[in-house]
Amino acid sequence: MITSLLKAPLLYFKENMTGNIHGRLNRCLEGTIKLEKLIFMDFAPAIFNSIAAIVVIFTTLPVFLALPMLLVIPIGTAIVFRQISTQRGIRIELLETKSAMDGAIVELLNGIEVIRMTDSIVLEEKRFDNKSEFLRNKEMNHHIQMAKYDSLKFFNEVFFTVLMIGVSAYLATQGIISVGAVLTSYLCFSQLIKPLEELHRILDELSESIVLAEDFFRMTDIPHDFSYSTVCESCENKNRSSHIIDIHGLNFSYDQKNTILKELNISVEKGTFLGIAGPSGCGKSSLIKAICKLEKCEGDIFIDGANITSLSRKEMSQIIALVPQSPFLIAGTIYENICYGLDREVSQEEVDEAVIKANLYDFINSLPDKMNTLISEGGSNLSGGQKQRIAVARIFLRKPSVLILDEATSALDNTSERFIQNEIERLKKENNMTIISIAHRLTTLKNCDKIIVMNRGEIVQEGKYHELIQKEGIFSHMYYGKLK
Repeated sequence: MITSLLKAPLLYFKENMTGNIHGRLNRCLEGTIKLEKLIFMDFAPAIFNSIAAIVVIFTTLPVFLALPMLLVIPIGTAIVFRQISTQRGIRIELLETKSAMDGAIVELLNGIEVIRMTDSIVLEEKRFDNKSEFLRNKEMNHHIQMAKYDSLKFFNEVFFTVLMIGVSAYLATQGIISVGAVLTSYLCFSQLIKPLEELHRILDELSESIVLAEDFFRMTDIPHDFSYSTVCESCENKNRSSHIIDIHGLNFSYDQKNTILKELNISVEKGTFLGIAGPSGCGKSSLIKAICKLEKCEGDIFIDGANITSLSRKEMSQIIALVPQSPFLIAGTIYENICYGLDREVSQEEVDEAVIKANLYDFINSLPDKMNTLISEGGSNLSGGQKQRIAVARIFLRKPSVLILDEATSALDNTSERFIQNEIERLKKENNMTIISIAHRLTTLKNCDKIIVMNRGEIVQEGKYHELIQKEGIFSHMYYGKLK
């Protein structure tokens, strides 16, 4: 299940709220486990008890008295299956509604600070109450329908109980059976009704668990992202090139209507520092996602001479490292977070060196538990700059061929940013590493070998930092604050 989710297309997570997925996952797992329990621990014994009761009836009572008793079984079963078929749709709707509720709750928790700052508690209460009322109405309708079918099942059992007592009493008055046989027939019928009631309950719960189990298998059958369709090959078989990255005729759009990237052609030499600038929404992050094989695009992208369509996810991770603006941190120790994603064992000396280069040494040593200090979910007990420095420390351990910085130092003060930039520059020279940097703070791009400026999905300017400042265009407008 987790593997299926982690390999799902990114579009799946854009179309489904995190809380929605989490709620579905929990309920599906619980439903699947309950289904197994019902089948092996409840259903099988109930069937055995029902068969045993039927055998006792036929061996104890005359056939003409036993046969009418058995009519309670097909009629009761027919009612149960009718109940299951009519309530299936409602159960699916309830599942979807509960998932939407889970999504709403996680959304509220993620925005708790904004909600308090805007004093939107009353507004959010109304929004949540509307969702709760919708769920309550669905649940009420479901339980009313269930109560109707339960009444039918009860009436079926009472009817045949009265019928059986009446018939056996009549037969006793006619001298066909003894008076004691009346009591015997009642006791035998009671033994038949008891497992039958249990069987009805189990079938009803089974139908609900089956709906959840089906949803479980739908989640496990989510198609894998296109980037996992390539089998890992030996990097020795790839064609080498002087360009670490070659992009030809790259086009991309999210909805097939609004084009995000338009016929981009970019070549990046090995060991160079490329800057990408442009106004918000110009396509910078989409370009990075395309290079990282996170989004499927039209056109060709070559990494070290190999088309990324021939590179597996594993090979991509060995070549490219991405440091985003909002780093991903796990709920674990600082040490575990710094070493996250490494496919090799690292020594304590290597980790210490990475910590120093990421300007984390003083911060970590000021903590009581040092490297073993626990980080909260999402790094909520760290500042934005501290989270970014942990993410930067990872690259000093990985030493990738291509390092992509997507606003990776935006939360740092100027002193820390310059310190880390110098260390990254030293790593670049030592390992002939290529760096691609996106930055809104244009001074971050001052040392770039080349800067490309994007606007509306196209490259509109290229050049060095000082050249672009002096030219009329988007870059100089951004620099001098003239861009509208």
